[in-house]
Amino acid sequence: MKVLKFGGGCLKDAEAIKKLPNILKKYENNIIVVISAFGKLTNLLEDISSKRTVDFSRLHVVFTNIMKGLSFDKKNILKILNLIKPLDNSNAAILAIGELISSQILSYYLHKHLISHTLCNATGIIKTSNKGISASVDWEETNHRLEGIKDKIAKDNNSIVLTQGFIASYSRGKECEISCLGREGSDYSAAILGNIFNVEEVVLFKDVDGIYSSDPKKNKQAKLFHTLSYNQAFDLCNNGNTVVHPKTIKPLKEKKIPLVIKNFNNIDLPGTVIS
Repeated sequence: MKVLKFGGGCLKDAEAIKKLPNILKKYENNIIVVISAFGKLTNLLEDISSKRTVDFSRLHVVFTNIMKGLSFDKKNILKILNLIKPLDNSNAAILAIGELISSQILSYYLHKHLISHTLCNATGIIKTSNKGISASVDWEETNHRLEGIKDKIAKDNNSIVLTQGFIASYSRGKECEISCLGREGSDYSAAILGNIFNVEEVVLFKDVDGIYSSDPKKNKQAKLFHTLSYNQAFDLCNNGNTVVHPKTIKPLKEKKIPLVIKNFNNIDLPGTVIS
């Protein structure tokens, strides 16, 4: 099993999303696909949540344009737009809408392309020990729920699982609330799932060729690293390199799971392998 994570910068519009089915077909079916909210939707949702009156009209426009670009019919566009509402009253629940609706759109689009899969809500998989938009993972509770998730996947008889990055949930007794893993938390989600499922590797698809010694857009002499150790990668990412969030490294290092950074727009390039 492998985890494939696609960031919002990759899935920024309909034309980019259309590349996804062909990429998935290049991998064996035993995969977990983790997706971020499309484009800059999290920024938009942060702005929406900061207003005195929450208004999702701008969000409707963004999602409608993407669905029209993917040739969705009016019935399905309206059906998905009707899902745009927070699951609770927290700011985290508002931010989670980006991932939840993006995954619904992708699920429908993959089914149109005859790619059978199970859509799993990450809030039922990853549990946190506190509330909020930068919550900490409750590893014990997350692992405790794992068997139930595996049973669902087995029952659906699909070897591709589609889920969301960034979002999770906090539960205590009867209380349950959406939580988030902090900005750039989708990479971390992929690492968490890689750890608990003991996968073969985690692949992060980005809009760059891999990890460089410095920003190649600013420094033409920047070196592309084809291989890095976990410690080397952590040091680079902890000192200004923003390709991978530093907290992504630890869960994979713990179980010696390779992390691969590949270019979404040219997946034949070798990228960077962290192991």
